[in-house]
Amino acid sequence: MLKKKSSTPIPIHPVGQLPQVMSVLAYGRSGTGKTTFASTFPKPILLLDVREKGTDSVSNVPNLDVGEINDWESFEAMYWYLAQEKHKYKTVVVDQITQLQDLAIVKAMKDDGKDPKESISKRNWGQAAGLMKTWLLNYRDLLDNGIHIVFLAHDRMTSGEDDSGEDQIDPSVGARVMPSVASFVNGMVKIIGNTFIRETYSIENKRKIKAVEYAMRIGAHAYFTAKARSPVGSAVPDAIVNPSFDHLVSVMAGTYSETKPTKRIIRHGKETRQ
Repeated sequence: MLKKKSSTPIPIHPVGQLPQVMSVLAYGRSGTGKTTFASTFPKPILLLDVREKGTDSVSNVPNLDVGEINDWESFEAMYWYLAQEKHKYKTVVVDQITQLQDLAIVKAMKDDGKDPKESISKRNWGQAAGLMKTWLLNYRDLLDNGIHIVFLAHDRMTSGEDDSGEDQIDPSVGARVMPSVASFVNGMVKIIGNTFIRETYSIENKRKIKAVEYAMRIGAHAYFTAKARSPVGSAVPDAIVNPSFDHLVSVMAGTYSETKPTKRIIRHGKETRQ
């Protein structure tokens, strides 16, 4: 019988005492508020611009720095800086993993001695997928350092027959990356949100008035990939208008309550808010 005692402390804690550090995947069409949503996370924020050049919407956000990622090597180097060096950042945003996949493909082909302009082989697709899974998981694990991590992506409609090989007829909408990478990322994050713009109309003095709401689906949906980890028995909203970090914290705590959103009202071509 073994009697040796280990001097290594065992990291066991009551689940209620674990820190609420968040990992999120937000995907949607361009202009639906993904970057604006990410800017609501705790600051200072480091936004990794993966050849996206889409930071205009957050140019006036204080305590937000931008790191340019133009090749796969700089993506890896940025991770080691965040994991090993002393820095100020509380949140890291990867904008976007759709573009990051292109860098992974270039890296895989170069490592295989090929010109990235050549047709990509099945082997190189697999290598690129492996790079994506390994390094996105590394970034996700920055949670262990108390850093919130937000992955942004464009959206993509897929069919089960074409992409998963499973007996699925209905199409689904999710992040625009390789199916195996999408499944991997979906499983490793706490929140998956689909950003979209919802338009409503009303009649005022016999004129049709349009109201625009920026929203995010997080409740279970038949077609859109979405999820929110929350206490058993608590209600998860189908969608949140003007989504923010604070909204997600309340959802994960089981205390979310819907408030009247601010709407963008367009009258005679001019925009107001109410």
